[in-house]
Amino acid sequence: MKKVILFLIDSMMPEVLEQCIAAKQAPGLQFLMERGQYISDCVTVFPTMTASIDCSLITGVYPDRHKVPGLVWYDPEQKKMVNYINGSLPVQRIGLSHCAGNVLFDLNERHLSRDVKTIHEILEENKLVSGSINVIAHRGHKQHKVHMPPVLDAATGFKLNEKVSGPTIMSLGTLVRPELFRPITWNFAQSMMESYGINDTYAIDVLIEVLKSGKQPHFTLVYLPDNDHKLHKSPHEAVSHLAKVDQELARFLDSFETWEQALERNVILLISDHGQTVIGQSKDHNISLDTLLNHFSIHRLGAELTDDVDVIICNNERMTYLYPVGKHTIETEVVEAVTQDPRIDLIAWREGEQVVVRRGGGDKTLRFWKNGSCTDIYGVAWGMEGDMSVLELQEDGGKILFSSYPDAFSRLYGSLFSQSCPVVVLTAAPGYQFLSELSPTHLGGGSHGSLHKQDSLIPLLIAGASNRFDVPARLIDVLSFILQELGVAVPASQAPR
Repeated sequence: MKKVILFLIDSMMPEVLEQCIAAKQAPGLQFLMERGQYISDCVTVFPTMTASIDCSLITGVYPDRHKVPGLVWYDPEQKKMVNYINGSLPVQRIGLSHCAGNVLFDLNERHLSRDVKTIHEILEENKLVSGSINVIAHRGHKQHKVHMPPVLDAATGFKLNEKVSGPTIMSLGTLVRPELFRPITWNFAQSMMESYGINDTYAIDVLIEVLKSGKQPHFTLVYLPDNDHKLHKSPHEAVSHLAKVDQELARFLDSFETWEQALERNVILLISDHGQTVIGQSKDHNISLDTLLNHFSIHRLGAELTDDVDVIICNNERMTYLYPVGKHTIETEVVEAVTQDPRIDLIAWREGEQVVVRRGGGDKTLRFWKNGSCTDIYGVAWGMEGDMSVLELQEDGGKILFSSYPDAFSRLYGSLFSQSCPVVVLTAAPGYQFLSELSPTHLGGGSHGSLHKQDSLIPLLIAGASNRFDVPARLIDVLSFILQELGVAVPASQAPR
């Protein structure tokens, strides 16, 4: 049986991948594409932010079932904002110890639902070995010690000494080190300046050492983040950024006697988590939420939540959660306050078991619910009423077809039902992003988070597999494909609904 390796390349976009290969700057990716199946329009998870996507990738379900809503969200039980390290200034204001605890421990041990199993748990319960390299969502059955660097340990008040769960082979930068015969030789990729090993070079270093050690798991998930960081700053150099990723992939392929041998021994998959949209350069391309909500009392970062607060803003760049809180339900008032700005693309909220969606700058609405008389192209049944143009839908013989907002029903439903408290979802129109207290912004750069296809369509490349991946493809279907390649049944908890 072949081993399976899945590379998660942050912000890899299909058009850039194709341009990079056409320009002869990606020999590794070209080699795999010529010998495999390429899907240019795989649909990712909403919000198009790393935390919720990673959790869907390793569980095969949307956030309504795995319960991790986004990169930044509000926990009503703890009455605290959750931030998995997004933006240095918000993290500083909320508290580095709190945010580091969110991403190192809470995400896997407390937030990720126990009602679903991760691919690592499924495989190792079936007597196979699983591995994770640099992925923040990694829950498994083995406990791993965290090695906090002295500077980071002091900065977090020496509080982060818990063990974390993961698969048998696990690496999280230099913080969690895999149990191999020999340590990874130190290089600059492991330094504080390079995020303590959370980078492409160190991830490939670890993967190559795992292969050489003879301890390669049956399945290994490898996260390569550098492309995303560069695109946020210089999206117009996207081809050269992806070419740098290809150099690391080529280094992995070079660790075999021949590149063909890599495919003789492995099924290799490459997928992205989301795309990116170029943000305009003027200040008008920042949608100020404080301005739109100036009639409400807005919760300030790092402050205690008091009864006089009306709204909590959880900004996910091109997507935002607004939480109406306090003594009075003001959900409809919040919706009305943001509706008139045409820079806002979509506004969505729950009414009972239904989702209501409105376009910014208008008053037309569409509502939908599960288990209706129509079926979408993924086989999910929905009911709907209202104006289909809100989500640019078409209906053909009872079949729902999506356009600018791929898999819109399941993805919006997954986001809004990931929590039980009242919440309003906003997405920004192409070229725009949300601005709130201390939030990171990318004027003239790349950003993501929205439901729009620019943020949501990702490439999926599979080489060396014995099966074809079914189309239309979704990121949540990758888990069942890998289990099929490894001869493992999908558990009932992860069965499609």
